[in-house]
Amino acid sequence: MLFVLGEGLSGLLKSRLSGLMAVITIAVSSILIGIFLIITANLSYLVENLRGRVELEVFLDDSFNEEKIETLSTQIRAIHGVQTLTFISKETAVLAYRDLFKEQKDDYFDALGYNPLPASFRVTLKESYRTSTGADSVFNSISSLADINEDDVVYRREFLVLMERYIRIAITIDFLVGSIVCLSALLLVSNNIRLIIISKRRAIETMKLVGATRFLIRMPLYIQGTLQGLIGGLLATVFLYGLLKLSAIEIAGLISVNWQIYILLITLGVLLGVTGSFSAIRRYL
Repeated sequence: MLFVLGEGLSGLLKSRLSGLMAVITIAVSSILIGIFLIITANLSYLVENLRGRVELEVFLDDSFNEEKIETLSTQIRAIHGVQTLTFISKETAVLAYRDLFKEQKDDYFDALGYNPLPASFRVTLKESYRTSTGADSVFNSISSLADINEDDVVYRREFLVLMERYIRIAITIDFLVGSIVCLSALLLVSNNIRLIIISKRRAIETMKLVGATRFLIRMPLYIQGTLQGLIGGLLATVFLYGLLKLSAIEIAGLISVNWQIYILLITLGVLLGVTGSFSAIRRYL
């Protein structure tokens, strides 16, 4: 094992230029993937936050008495997908309006002489229904109730549809970029191991003739690829950590990073190194 480790380390030191290129490629690939992972994670958090704010507003006719309002409240609460239901009276609607437009000097309600704002129900959705499809389902169920028309139920459907479309685009871009950079790293590591095999072909032939096992010949190359991947993953982790620290100084509170991403980057670097070595050894040895 000491001989195998020594051979792996010496091989890494001897092929400095090609080894350095492989390490840099793995590091850059891991950095790019890490950035996309962080963007995706924060985007998912933002999307869930925005979806949590999606509400349906059910406006009620002024002719509805307390008994009718209570009946509708019970019916809406029973609909699948409804998480909470809040009744907003006409008086509460006026207070909310005045709070929203408090900079206005004139009071339109005093000028009108009556309160034109209707009472309403504010409906929040369960987590599994916070999509355009789920919101549509709740919308249709509420609209089908007696004394409730489609025009009485309002929610930001266009916003949900647009948000989901951009999420799909972002995920597709993440996948394509991640695939390209990973493939580039694999090809470079594989090519580096191939060059090492070619440069050592006579030594390898001699080792075979004197009875060296497949393990003894291949293991140093695996170790070399693994070390390249580990160094690349560590460099990517340090760089990304420093970059995020600098970003946090200028955009405090806007970037949230789970520590597991750093572990994932190191693991990814090792996997790229091992996979590239395995590919080259299997093909050229």
